[in-house]
Amino acid sequence: MLALGLAVGLDAAAQAAPAAPVFGGWRNVHSANGVEPAQDDLAFAMLPTPVAKGTRFAILDREANRVVCCMVVSSDRLDAGVLETQYRLPGVWVSDLLNEGNDTPPYEPRVYEMKRDGALATYVFHDAIEAYSDLGGLLLPPGASIDAAGTVKTGTRSYKLQFQTTTFTDEDGTLDRFTLRPVGAPGAPVVVEVPYATY
Repeated sequence: MLALGLAVGLDAAAQAAPAAPVFGGWRNVHSANGVEPAQDDLAFAMLPTPVAKGTRFAILDREANRVVCCMVVSSDRLDAGVLETQYRLPGVWVSDLLNEGNDTPPYEPRVYEMKRDGALATYVFHDAIEAYSDLGGLLLPPGASIDAAGTVKTGTRSYKLQFQTTTFTDEDGTLDRFTLRPVGAPGAPVVVEVPYATY
């Protein structure tokens, strides 16, 4: 009976533990040149786990060091064939969304179309030389925030955000890497990669 009670108690504690927040990447792209009708400002999520339609995320305007809500998942999971035929995306951007250029990606991206909502629907990104957060970046849970020191807070959890960008070996684009290291709690860092191939 004691063993059974202990097992039940541990199970209840596990169920009560809050789920880890989901971070991911996103890209803003358009259909291939010459395609009619042209589709512009297409936003896609690149997530480490499956999510349902209606799931909401905030985005990071990295240059302004500001979190803005929201992007809303508006499709089922999309594969390369759908991205090429329905959205008519160029192959290099399909490869970006699936992070096919990295032989050892931090996760296999689950790709979803997203729609802008709330403050993000009318948000004007930080306008500075070489700023490109309007083209993609980091997705965060809705309600997340970031302080001047680069600490991301979501719920009761805090993460130190580190950013690194590297040029592709063929110099035909760049790869941005966001690393979120837990603050004040054990846990592995969360790594999100967002490629930007030249088209």
